[in-house]
Amino acid sequence: MRVFKNKKSSLELSINTIVIVVLAMTLLGLGLGFVRNMFEGVSDTTGTVQEQIKQQILDDLRRGDKKLSFPTNEITIEKGGSKVLAVGIKNTGSGELKFKLELWDSALVLPTGGIFTGGAFIWDDGVQTLAVNEANVYPIKLTAGTGTAATGTTHIVKIKAIIASGSSVGTGGDEYSSKSFFVTVT
Repeated sequence: MRVFKNKKSSLELSINTIVIVVLAMTLLGLGLGFVRNMFEGVSDTTGTVQEQIKQQILDDLRRGDKKLSFPTNEITIEKGGSKVLAVGIKNTGSGELKFKLELWDSALVLPTGGIFTGGAFIWDDGVQTLAVNEANVYPIKLTAGTGTAATGTTHIVKIKAIIASGSSVGTGGDEYSSKSFFVTVT
């Protein structure tokens, strides 16, 4: 028994296949464009939020007579993730303030790029200068560790503004102001 296909039905099948492929490619292109626009929107939002936090810290320092402002008491970060934090310092003294930021974990000073069991901090550890009543915000990047020891750990970290004498400051000098916070790696 021989089966003959109708040429007309074969042509319709080919046209239907081409239409389905064209529609699929169009929808795929639209989907990819939508996802790309969503990611661009997220990065714009992140920049806006970081700018708002910086402004909030500066406003907090200007309203009161705080010397140091850090917006949170606890930071939760996923293993392998990173966050940019901000600390604000205000000179409440009668002369120019020269200081250096230090981060401490369990009473041990962390070097720049300070590695601790839960991850690492990166910040500018040079001497900073503020005029009388001037305030500024300084970024600190926290990167969580990727090892199994990092998961589920909580650390207490202390930010210290250490007064500089001359152009340099030694570790553990006179403290201008400080604040402690918790870092939990999940």
